[in-house]
Amino acid sequence: MRMMGDELRPRILIVEDEQMQAMKLQFILKQNNYAVSVAANGMEALESMRRERPALVISDIMMPVMHGYELCRAIRADQSLKSVQIILLTSHSDPTDVLHGLESGADTFIAKPYDTQKLLNCVRAMLAASAASVADSSDVIEIVFESKKYSIRASRQQVLNFFVSTYESMIDKNNELAKAHNELKTLSETLEKKVEERTQWLKEEIAERHRVEAQIREQAALLDKAQDAIAVHDLEGHIVYWNKSAARLYGWTAEEILGKNAGEMLYKRVSFSPSSTPLKVALERGEWSGELKQTTKDDKEVTVQSRWTLVRDNDGEPKSLLVINSDITEKKRLEAQVLRTQRMESIGTLAGGIAHDLNNVLSPILLSVNLLEKKLPDDQSKQILRLVENSARRGGALVKQVLTFARGFEGERTLMSLSHIVKEMQTFAMQSFPKNVELKTFLHKSLWNIHGDPTQVHQVLLNLCVNARDAMPNGGTVSIAADNTTLDRNYAAMNPEAKPGPYVILKVKDTGTGIPPEVLDRIFEPFFTTKEVGKGTGIGLSTLHAIVKGHNGFVTVQTETGKGTEFSVYFPALESSSPDVAEQQETGIPEGAGELVLVAEDEPIIREITKDSLERHGYRTVVANDGIEALSLFLQHKDDVKLVVLDMIMPYMDGPSTIRALEKMDPEVRVIAVSGSTEKFKAAEAASRKPIRFLPKPYTTDKLLRTLDEVLHQPA
Repeated sequence: MRMMGDELRPRILIVEDEQMQAMKLQFILKQNNYAVSVAANGMEALESMRRERPALVISDIMMPVMHGYELCRAIRADQSLKSVQIILLTSHSDPTDVLHGLESGADTFIAKPYDTQKLLNCVRAMLAASAASVADSSDVIEIVFESKKYSIRASRQQVLNFFVSTYESMIDKNNELAKAHNELKTLSETLEKKVEERTQWLKEEIAERHRVEAQIREQAALLDKAQDAIAVHDLEGHIVYWNKSAARLYGWTAEEILGKNAGEMLYKRVSFSPSSTPLKVALERGEWSGELKQTTKDDKEVTVQSRWTLVRDNDGEPKSLLVINSDITEKKRLEAQVLRTQRMESIGTLAGGIAHDLNNVLSPILLSVNLLEKKLPDDQSKQILRLVENSARRGGALVKQVLTFARGFEGERTLMSLSHIVKEMQTFAMQSFPKNVELKTFLHKSLWNIHGDPTQVHQVLLNLCVNARDAMPNGGTVSIAADNTTLDRNYAAMNPEAKPGPYVILKVKDTGTGIPPEVLDRIFEPFFTTKEVGKGTGIGLSTLHAIVKGHNGFVTVQTETGKGTEFSVYFPALESSSPDVAEQQETGIPEGAGELVLVAEDEPIIREITKDSLERHGYRTVVANDGIEALSLFLQHKDDVKLVVLDMIMPYMDGPSTIRALEKMDPEVRVIAVSGSTEKFKAAEAASRKPIRFLPKPYTTDKLLRTLDEVLHQPA
């Protein structure tokens, strides 16, 4: 379709079967305000010329259907097209090709690869000649000198003027025909010499251009084999070169992107500071390098290490920019993953130190509750003591949550029912949730037991309830339900994390804002949160997922934006409903029978309260401040000590070293390892030649006495 204003511009027809060459020519000519048409071969060119009548034809020689020479002859044979100027493009080095083209009717030649400015100069000259030839068409004149024929294209007027002038000169000088003959002979020899010189020059020029073209092709092939994406931009940002690696990285082929603006194509989501754009810096300093975010054809974001180099012409003027981009998207992802892992390790190290100190703070609180209950038997005092105990337990649970997340803390597993956990959560919610949040609970009458860690399961329910509360800033309803179910093979086949068998389902449902679909797949990622800064850490659901997976269970989520969310947690169950250990009454706590217990603990408060608790329940004790003192006391009372309660972190000699020394003194010694970290327990197991019982801090008097009773009565 001809655009408005095309009739006022010279029209040029490009005849080229190589699409890249045609696109390059078209781009150059359109940039210089010429109207351009394109044909793929000679036949298409003739059809186009009869419709549009171009002033100039730029044609390749080697083409399918009809080559360039045939096209020239066909144009010259058509009277209506005689004024059209013809430029032939050739990459051959044989000068006979040039002469063959001239004989076929071409006006001039341009050898590939061509310089853009020389091409434009030639086009302007040919268009000027085309305008002149409309008024004065040319013919081919044959001149024969001594049996050598030369064909010269000249206008009729030029030929007439030449021969009239020669004739008058001959008449005036009468018998000077011989002289004229000699002059013509000299002219013939001069013409022959000029032709030979011109032919030799053309041959050398074509050979040189052929060598340069081969070198360029070789360089282009090497650039296409490069792993980096390589492009060339002009100073306006248009892409003029695009290698195959760039096509692989970004998705656009060279045909699709050449001539397009790089900023519009690659930097849709990036805004640069006006004072520090890569282009501005490269123009000022000659180069720029750095990381860039770019967008591919399928709208994906990639990160590249980019290097921009300013390219200058022969006169030293800026000409273009060479841009080399290395894809570092995966590298950046791995770096972020490594940094996240390092951050987790740092959190784990910090959490371990904090856990040790906090557990030492919480342990005497829990141990003191039992002692105070006997001194303060009234109901009000007992209620206060229960609040103190629950707060201390919750503090210990929070410590374990951090350790679970950071180090994969594995608590003690026991047979338990979710009923007690749900009831505890109900009490906690009533005390701490806003008044506009209603809590409802639904429990199966004969809920099956699970084998799990009560603290970790409590943490799962706590995280779900807190998230449900936060999803309802204007109030709503939180529903907690626990029920029995049996999954069949069909359901297990639909959920890769499920296995057929009995489960207890713990469901937490809210009437809040719901989870947007675009973030639903990321809710279990560490540190991912949609909450404002300071209101969410992004570890709650990731910790929950780790705990449930550690219990061989799985989690499903159903949500609808604006209507709420329901989390369903599946725990493998035992089809029985025996009482939960936590629900058992504290009556029947085993008492000691005068056995001597060695307590090694560096914290004075814990050491004294542990000693007092044991002695109040029928045990005798000796206490040590560290491992060295424990060994000394054990030697003194070796025949009488029945059991050693040993802290794992002590000065001078830690727990594992003390265990090794004790077992050398008495291979049958019974030891209870005490610590707030499972890593220390693992170290104790590695140090001992037999199984070691572990008592996690903080512990209650009840837990301490039951653990002692179990160890004392197990086989040596």
